[in-house]
Amino acid sequence: MSLKNLIKNQTIIIDDHKRGTGEIKNFDNPENDVHIDKETNFLVDGKRQKVKIRIPINSDNPIKIESKRQRIPIPRILDKEIRSAFENQKIRDAFISDVLKTLENYETALNSEEQAIVILKRLSKHFDLKWDIRTIKEYSENALSLYTQFYKDDQNKKFFIKLEEDKITIGENNGYAKAQKKYNT
Repeated sequence: MSLKNLIKNQTIIIDDHKRGTGEIKNFDNPENDVHIDKETNFLVDGKRQKVKIRIPINSDNPIKIESKRQRIPIPRILDKEIRSAFENQKIRDAFISDVLKTLENYETALNSEEQAIVILKRLSKHFDLKWDIRTIKEYSENALSLYTQFYKDDQNKKFFIKLEEDKITIGENNGYAKAQKKYNT
């Protein structure tokens, strides 16, 4: 059992919504509201809309669901997907433990490719993803600033995990995210 349903035709982002503030990431501080943002398309009021769900990791804040900046009730299909993904306590605890381990000292995640690879291996196993040979590495002033690894599943669908200095993005390579467009075929 894996968490792949959380990213099928979707993306999750692990961050604290303080991008661009220039502060050192301290994901251990509950005031920073580290959470998983899940972006997906669901029918809301009869129309396909981007729905964002915010699942807190380091606090007891409630789960929030929004569509076009308005709070909405959780679409039934999304509620079922999240509940079934996290209903197995062993799977849930292992994932959260690995996310928290990843976020410890996350400001050093891009200090080396070796460190980035350790993080990618730790997270990718929860989604049953197989490493692909394609990788995107971006440097800024001789420092690694972005590391994207592409994956395939057992049905040859394409996925990615992208590490940036302020967030981690995991999703299916369906052509919507900027980094995904660099991966053709």
